[in-house]
Amino acid sequence: MQNDELRRAQVDLASARDRYVDLYDFAPVGYLTLNREDRIVEANLTAAALLDTPRASLLGRHMGGFIASADADRWQHHLNRAFQSNEPSRIELRLRSAGAGDRHGQLDGLRVTGLSGEPALRIVLTDITQRWQFELTERLAAKSAEAREAERRRVARELHEDLGQRLSALKMNLATLCDESSPPARHLQVSGMLENLDDAVATIRRIVAELRPLVLDDLGFNAAIEWLARDCGRRLGLQVSLRLDDADPPLGEGRAIGLFRWVQDALAHIAHHQHATEARLQVRQAAAELTLSIEANGSGWPHPHVGVGAAPADAEEALQAQALGMGGQMDSSPLASGGRHIVIRLPLASPAAPNDSSTLPGPA
Repeated sequence: MQNDELRRAQVDLASARDRYVDLYDFAPVGYLTLNREDRIVEANLTAAALLDTPRASLLGRHMGGFIASADADRWQHHLNRAFQSNEPSRIELRLRSAGAGDRHGQLDGLRVTGLSGEPALRIVLTDITQRWQFELTERLAAKSAEAREAERRRVARELHEDLGQRLSALKMNLATLCDESSPPARHLQVSGMLENLDDAVATIRRIVAELRPLVLDDLGFNAAIEWLARDCGRRLGLQVSLRLDDADPPLGEGRAIGLFRWVQDALAHIAHHQHATEARLQVRQAAAELTLSIEANGSGWPHPHVGVGAAPADAEEALQAQALGMGGQMDSSPLASGGRHIVIRLPLASPAAPNDSSTLPGPA
């Protein structure tokens, strides 16, 4: 009976060991154990696949040999700190690969004491190449948007300060061509020219406002929203009532212009397609979040058209994409009385990184 019980215990232990080996080797993340000399003493199959090296060849090799040369110093500094601390550590860096390009990995480590009493570093290796590529695409898109906004600002300034002033001076000079002794035909001709100049100046001001709202640069976000509400009332017949905080929200230049254009597009969609005549816009800051809401009357959400000159798309999806591009979220719901309620929420503070060495490096 004792022998049978021992055999059953051995079978159970072997089965548990097999399950552990399966969980360890085929985990969705890589597991590594390093000694103080940065040598790999243990590794699962996933880690071997991520490092593009057979597991038998990994053992005894320096982990630093799998780190891209551009991040070698960061890795060595991080390794020294990890062995001196009892706290979890994290770093994101580029890994050498025998494939087409470098991989990007996140290494979460914790110092432990091995069976021999020597300290070791247990590491969880996660492949973040796709996330890094997505963040790189976001950075490039943000830089491209900044370049477009800078060009818009430059053109708007030139139109406003150069061409606008030249037309105003031309109008003043033209007005001096007629006096009381001038024939009526000349008066009529000059009056027509002055009217054409007024129309040209008004057109330039409209183009400048569409290119870059100069009031946003000069007076801030709240003043720009107030100007936009008056402009919508004049051009679109949409009466917009506002509730704004006394101080401008801490958005930064890029997000301020992004949110301004989001409000501009939302009001245009509401007026053109929802056939709204009234809208209530509220901006409220609570803790680390900014909430901007629009309630408008009308017959329903716009049809699938973004606007003149834009590719056909669903208006709500277009606004949602703009919100996501600013790092926010948008919700849209119908009102019981008809119309639509749109809310966009933007975080005002980024979450803190685990430590200063975890910052992902920029593209090489």
